[in-house]
Order: sequence, then C-alpha cells, then structure tokens
Amino acid sequence: MGTAKCVRLLGLLLTAVYQLPCMWAQQPDAAKIYSQSSKSVLLIFVKSADSKVVAQGTGFLVEGGKIITNNHVVRGGTALIDLGGVRIPAALEASDDLNDIAVLTVAAEISAEPLVLADKIPPPGTSVFAIGNPRGLEKTISSGVLSGVRTVGKRELIQITTPISPGSSGGPVFDASGKVIGVTVGSIEEGQNLNFAVPAAIVIKLLRGQSVQSADFSTLVDMAQSLVEKRKTLQYSVEANSPFQKNQDEIRAAFSTAIERAGKDDVAVLLRISDGLSASFFFPGELDLAVSAAERAIRLAPSSAGSLALAKALNLKAVVLSEPANADQKKALLERAEKVARQAISLTKQPTAEMYYWLGDTLEMRDSHQDADTALRRALEMNHATPDAEQQARILRDLISVAERLSRPADIDKWFSSLSQTGQASAWDWTQQAMRLDAARRFAEAGESWQKSAEFNLAWTDWCEAAGSFEMVSGKEDSTLYTARQCIALGAGKPKSEGPLSDAHSAVSRVLNNRGVYEEALSHAKEATVLNSESASAYDQQAVALLGLHRNQEAINAAKQAIRLSDGKYGVMHFHLGDAYFETENWQFALQSYEKAAELLPNSDASAFNVALCFNKLGLFIDAAQWYEEVLRRNPNRTDKQDILRRISVLRQ
Repeated sequence: MGTAKCVRLLGLLLTAVYQLPCMWAQQPDAAKIYSQSSKSVLLIFVKSADSKVVAQGTGFLVEGGKIITNNHVVRGGTALIDLGGVRIPAALEASDDLNDIAVLTVAAEISAEPLVLADKIPPPGTSVFAIGNPRGLEKTISSGVLSGVRTVGKRELIQITTPISPGSSGGPVFDASGKVIGVTVGSIEEGQNLNFAVPAAIVIKLLRGQSVQSADFSTLVDMAQSLVEKRKTLQYSVEANSPFQKNQDEIRAAFSTAIERAGKDDVAVLLRISDGLSASFFFPGELDLAVSAAERAIRLAPSSAGSLALAKALNLKAVVLSEPANADQKKALLERAEKVARQAISLTKQPTAEMYYWLGDTLEMRDSHQDADTALRRALEMNHATPDAEQQARILRDLISVAERLSRPADIDKWFSSLSQTGQASAWDWTQQAMRLDAARRFAEAGESWQKSAEFNLAWTDWCEAAGSFEMVSGKEDSTLYTARQCIALGAGKPKSEGPLSDAHSAVSRVLNNRGVYEEALSHAKEATVLNSESASAYDQQAVALLGLHRNQEAINAAKQAIRLSDGKYGVMHFHLGDAYFETENWQFALQSYEKAAELLPNSDASAFNVALCFNKLGLFIDAAQWYEEVLRRNPNRTDKQDILRRISVLRQ
C-alpha cells in the first residue's frame, strides 16, 4: 500500500474515532428520559365504596394540571393520586371508553413538569421507553421498540415490545426525544411482546374535546368476550389487585355498558349474553348482569324467550344465596322467577320443555313440591318429543328430588332408573342414590351405587363406602373384599384416610375370618389398629383370628381391648372373649362373658347355649338345664333340639 493511501486511511480512522462521542450522544438515553420525566409519572389507587383498594395503575401529568390514565383503571371506584405518601382524590373530567382513556383532575397542585404529547406515531423499529408502576413498584422504566400500528376491533393501537405488567396500565410511552407517543393499555395483552398503547394523538383530541368516543353495543360485546377468553389463561385469585380480579372488573364493566347501550336490534344478542352469564354463574356478579341483560331485552321487546332467560337468571341467583341471612332476598327472587317462568309459558303457543323445567325447578325451591312434580312431568313429556339428553337428565334429577320430598320411594327408583339409562348419570347422582339406599337399609343396592360412583371418578372414599354397605349383606362377601381392597389401594397415603382405611381392613379381616383364612385376617386386623388405635372392631377381628390360630391368651387380650374401646356395648365382643376363655378352660370367666353376651343379644341362642355349657363344666347342672331351656325358647327350631331335650332330662335327674 502506498504512503498516500496509508495517510488517507489513517485520517478516516481518526475522524471516525473523534466522531464516536457525537454518535453516542445521538443514541436514545433511557437515563435522561427517566431523569426528565419520572416525576410526572404518578401512582393511582382506586377505592371502592367501602374504602377497599380495588385497583392500582399509573397516570401521568400533562398541560393544565390534568392527569391521563386508562379508563379501565379508574372506573371501579374513586381514584386517588399518590403524592409523596398523601393520597389526593381525583375527579373524572372526561373519558373515552372506546380507546380506554380517562382525564383526571385534582384540587392540589402537582410540582412536576407536564409531559409533552406527540401528535404523530414514529415509524416501526423506533426505540421506545415506558415508565409505570408494575405491581406497585413505582416509576419502573423499561425499553423496547415500536413494532407497528394495529387495528384491534375499532381501535387504533401502537404495538410495542416494551414489557407491560399489571399496575403499569395508564402509563406513558416515550420516544427517544422524551415525547409521549402513547398510553399503555395492559388490559389487552395477549402474550409475550404483544403489548399495546393508545396513540397520544387520541389523547390530544380528547383534551381538546374533539374525541369523546363511546363504543357501540357490538364493540363492547366483542371486548367483553375477548376478556372472557383471556380469563381462561389467568390464575384464579381473590386478591383485589390480582390480574384475575382486574380482568373480572373489566368483564363486568364491558358487559354492563353494552347492556345499557343495547337497542331493539340487539335483543337476540342480549338473550345470548344472559344465557351465557347464567351458565358461568360461579363468577361473582355475573348473575346480576344476566338478570340485567334479560330485563333490558324484555323492555326493548317483550317475549317468551326474554321471560325464560330472566326466570333462569333469577332462579340461579337465588341458588347462590345459601346463607340464612339471605332468606328474604332468596324468597323474593324465587317468587319473581316463578312469575316470569309462567309468563314465558303464557306468551307462546308452543311452550318448550325448558320452560316447564325452569318453572318446576323454581317451584321445587319454593317447596311447592306437588306443583313442581306436575311441571317437571310435563317437561319430561315434552322433552321426549324433541329429545335432549342433557335436559332430560336435569329434569329427572329434579323429579328424583321432588319424589324424595314427597316420600315416594317407588318414584325415586323409577326416575333414577330412567336417569341411569340416559347415560347422563354422574358420580354425584350415583352418590346421592347410594345415600338414599343406605338410609332405606337397602345395603346391597347402596353398595352397587357407591361402586358405580367410584368407577366414574375413581374416588377412593366411594370404594370405602361401597365396602361398608356390602359388609352389611350376607352373600356379598366377594363384593366386600373387592371394594375394601380398592379402598385400601387407592386411599393409602391420602389425607384423613386413616379412619376409612382402618374400617376397610376390618371388613377384609371379618370376611377372611369367616372363611378360616386366619393369618391374612390377622394381618389386616393389625393394620386396622395401626391406622386407628381406637377401633374396637379391629381388635375384635384380631381376637377372632387369634382364636382361629389357637393363640388363646393373645385372643383374650385383643377381645378385652375391643370391649374396653366399645364401652362393652356389643354382645358379640363378649361372646368372642368367652370363646377365648373357654379355650383356656377358664370356665368361670367364660361363663361371665357368655352371660353378658346373652344379655346384650336377647335373641342369640348361641350365647345361651355356651352359658349352659359353662354351667355344665362348673358342675352347676340345674343352672345348665335352665339355660338349655332358654336356648330352645330363643330358637325352638334348632336342628339339635332333640339332643338339647335329652341333655335337659339328664341334668334334671
């Protein structure tokens, strides 16, 4: 390379080096923006009527002492501006609910420079900065780039990569020069780097009174439905400032405003809204909106469908008022629900099964069981004409409930059989039927119903209940073993499982003892006492197993423990203790135990027979003869009657 070229290249390099500070000075300076603007970014709290903080967000000061924020931040109550630890109430001067912008004013003077609003949007790729109060962390700055300008519904929005977190809503977005190009709207975030801001030009128009836009009915409905979809992605929380609760507030506000702005052409959509909100009634406040939507539809155009929607919403609203303190309100809701359900039927020439169902369901809740039965039978009849399996199941459940209130067991069986045949019977349905059957002492059927419930939802507790019911039925030993073992296998290690598992082990032990499988029976009985050291039944089964294994002294100890834990109230336990003493030839103690068993079991001829045997062993023959006579009094049809009569004759000689 020649000398001239080298000199020229060196000159270019030196020029570049000397120009570097100037280039750096032209780069966006986050520190400079923060220093100039952060004092003008404000923390906003929103309090409800009962003085609870229900929302938190960000606002910023602009010319004229006005504060800009999102409309959704402040619409839930009274806005308070935090000024150095002092919270000053703010008044809402103007709002644009379509673009989600609110203008606030405060009586106090804010000692900060107003931020400058840009009337144009920079091109995509421009560096941008946001200052906000994410989750209460005041004046947090973040950076990103402007991704583009989007149309969302009927709104023009700036898409930015700047991170936006709950609490930052309503904060300013700056360009590199420090001008505000947008207002963050965290409420419509849908994923990472999908954050949006309202263009500052819209704020300028609002401040000039040129752009106070009201979203129309369809836009508000779209917004509400979008928020409902977003709710599915949020973790449930009862905390007022949580993303979930803020989303709830926004859903209610959007639906409420939509209902207010609905016109005659929107009636069909209003009824769909009412039905949809009724279906999600477990979310607080949504039944109120369902009622409002149906009432608005009826005011705009009275109809059978409108009355049905209102009856449904009122009925469900009454359902959730379970506290005794709400009894009067619940009664009033049900009275009105019945009235509008009857209106729904009278306003059409072709009433539907659904109309009669809601009338019947309301009547049942009002304890008008006979009238409810009539309405529900009508609903079932009409449903057969246009089969709807889910609706049929609802009708049948109510018919079962009404039949139970009217003490009609045959109807309960008929309706439940129909329900099971639909294939719509749930685990809950089988559980309810099982409890009814247990109460009626129909234990074999109860066990089968518990087993059905367990097979539906694999609930270990239902297997335990099934075992308990089957155990009460002679001939159901195999079912007892199967369900008890399922209870043990599925319930092991579960919270609060000790009691049910102990009972299941005892049930297995009892069946095995009756079949002479004493070693395994003893193992289960011991496991039962490990799980529940207060289980008298488990110790009793230990005694039976130990007797079968000729471990008589251990059997005596186990039987005594069973009697102690049961306060001596079960004759069979005294009987087993008598057996243990008898095997050790302790006739006097055996006699005492058998006499107590005979006293507690006045129909037990076996107890009386063993008392007679003990008296005979003790040489008290007249007493023995008297007890043999007691045996025949208790059971005149014993197969060994002639042998007992012969013994009595011999003993009395």
